[in-house]
Amino acid sequence: MKTLSSLLVLMFLLLGEVCFAQSKYGEATMDELNMTVYPQDTTAAAVVLLKTGETRFVYSELLGFQFEYTLQMKVKILKNEGLELCNQNISFYQETNATGEKITGLNGTTYNLEDGKIVKTKLSKDAIFDEATDRKWKLKKFTMPAAKVGSVVEFKYTITSMYFYDLRDFVFQTWVPTAYTSYKITMPEYFYYNVNMQGYENIITKKTPVNETFSVRYKDDSGRMQMDNVRCSAQEMKFVGKDLPAIKNDSYLWSLDDYISKVSFELQSIRYPWTTIKNITTTWADIDKELFGLGDFGGNLKKAGLFKDEITKSDLTLAQAKSIQDLVKSKVKWNEKNAFYPNSLKDALKDGVGNSADMNFLLINALKAGGFDAFPVILSTRGNGHLPVAHPSITALNYTITGLKIDTLYYYTDASAKFGDWNLLPEKCMVTRARVMIQNNPDWIDLSTTSSGATLMNAQILFDDRGQVSTVADFRRGNSSYDFKVDYFNHKDQNEYIEKLAGRLNGKVEDFTISGESKAGSDVKMEYKLIKDVVLGDEFIYISPMIDKLFSDNPFTKEERKFPVNFDYLETYKQMVTIAIPEGYTVEELPTSQKFVFGDDDALVFTYRVAQAGNLISLQYHFQIKELMVGQDLYPGLREFFAKIISKNSEQIVLKKTVQ
Repeated sequence: MKTLSSLLVLMFLLLGEVCFAQSKYGEATMDELNMTVYPQDTTAAAVVLLKTGETRFVYSELLGFQFEYTLQMKVKILKNEGLELCNQNISFYQETNATGEKITGLNGTTYNLEDGKIVKTKLSKDAIFDEATDRKWKLKKFTMPAAKVGSVVEFKYTITSMYFYDLRDFVFQTWVPTAYTSYKITMPEYFYYNVNMQGYENIITKKTPVNETFSVRYKDDSGRMQMDNVRCSAQEMKFVGKDLPAIKNDSYLWSLDDYISKVSFELQSIRYPWTTIKNITTTWADIDKELFGLGDFGGNLKKAGLFKDEITKSDLTLAQAKSIQDLVKSKVKWNEKNAFYPNSLKDALKDGVGNSADMNFLLINALKAGGFDAFPVILSTRGNGHLPVAHPSITALNYTITGLKIDTLYYYTDASAKFGDWNLLPEKCMVTRARVMIQNNPDWIDLSTTSSGATLMNAQILFDDRGQVSTVADFRRGNSSYDFKVDYFNHKDQNEYIEKLAGRLNGKVEDFTISGESKAGSDVKMEYKLIKDVVLGDEFIYISPMIDKLFSDNPFTKEERKFPVNFDYLETYKQMVTIAIPEGYTVEELPTSQKFVFGDDDALVFTYRVAQAGNLISLQYHFQIKELMVGQDLYPGLREFFAKIISKNSEQIVLKKTVQ
């Protein structure tokens, strides 16, 4: 019987492999439509049956060399969550109405099985529309029609671009498994690219020499126009991946995009036969110069006059800089859009709303109006992925914040962060590598440890006719305060917050007060009484000595981890609890005091000290994060370290009634 079961499973897997290997664009088979589960990942909400891409170079008499990037994708929807793949966004760059990238050939089909027959529904033009994300970048959006669980959907499009120095990346993986994917690029000898592979999956690569012919119109070195059919050698590269697993986010991971399997290209040089070699390799110094020369960037740093009637030069102190930041925040509210370049500083002031770059450039100019040495700091946010240090690229940048120098000290802030302050950044900006754009002296800065978090809870526990009564004082500072404020104001009102706090702490919350919750950069202090049901007179009283638990469950439950662990920020967390033993009871059992240390340099430290002195029991609970990154090779030890903390958190104090 066991042998028969094994044989059936094997046949099921083989059938799946045959089905997916034969998947073709332009049709959906009965096997694909009848599929209800993907054998290689039975939990998958969808599976990419086919994803192919191709980049080829073409020549236009009007625009010269361009590249065409064509993508075809075919997906099987297995669960409701998989319908997300039916909503697609294609980003494209449009410098002006006449110049920029163009998307052509966008079409798609949804296949459904109805009464045993295959029904096709075509993607209509009415379901396709454009949306501007900033002045030059746009999204072409579409939703596949008639899609539901069980559907097979497919779509394709071509992007034609004159920006051959910025070829499209090809991403082999997504958040659902991929049965088959391939990408082909043919690079004429005129264009020399560095090819950069990223990721952990096995992508087979093959290089083949080929020939290409272009009908070219050009100016020679003497300035004469020439027309010629040019035959050149080229290199064809093909990349193939099969049965790629879904790439899924892990706890404490800044950006999944840093580890996804993909290929990208960096133009090194152009070598036309009718002219000299042109080296394209860009340095960060080149990017600095380009940005300062752009009206959208450098030009927007020269608008201190916007504040000439409101700000005058005075003492160059941090308190004054904070006042100026408060002024900007009072005039302009963030529209929840992140941006690298501002849209219009004048319009943002007039309308009272702007994107993140509008607010930061306004703050820089306001500070300059006050006589401060202020400057932009450019970066790629954590979620956007790390900056390619070896291959400088403007397109890798997606955010700008504000920098300030007072005497010899530097301060940084994100003007769009409601609860942010100088050297109190939102986590998305706390990256390991950002560029300080000081005119004539740009440099790198590590913002990941610019600020840190601290929590201190003091509590006194006693027992009376109400039960176990804890008088709690909870203090938050830095990023811990910032995160608390964001969470607090996500509740409908204070009553809802108190209700959820009581539920989390498994008790009743009374006499709740709070201060500092609305002020940017300030500490937060909460005070309240926590009442739990305990009946004096029972033979045993069981006490959980911790008021709150920083970790209720182990955030690292997987046996293995492919990616490093990135903590949010450096953090110190303390609880100081004093318990008054009620009259008529003695201590039957106390948790043991312990200290756990992880990492050679004490990257993580956990201390749990409990002691009795007379009728008082004291608990000192201390947890520290002193390093932000832990390599995946150390993951087993990290997992065990947190397992010990979770176990310690669950230990109880046992009091026993004395015999009268």
